Amino acid sequence: MEPTITQPSSSQSVDRKMILLLKRKGAQTMDDLAALAGVGWERAFFSVDRLSRVGKVSLTRVRPCGYRVSVAGSVH
Repeated sequence: MEPTITQPSSSQSVDRKMILLLKRKGAQTMDDLAALAGVGWERAFFSVDRLSRVGKVSLTRVRPCGYRVSVAGSVH
């Protein structure tokens, strides 16, 4: 029996893309991050939610309803 090679899920691919963009470009607003990733605001939001829950990204409030996303532990 040959080992099965599994492709990363779509959400894992988006999460990796988000982390790479944040490392390359620095902290971003949610709107800017969604546009840079080209995944749409909803997918960007869910990715940031997942990544923040596991401590890979952090959120900083910049307006009453706006947040800046950065790699956890990085200077804003």
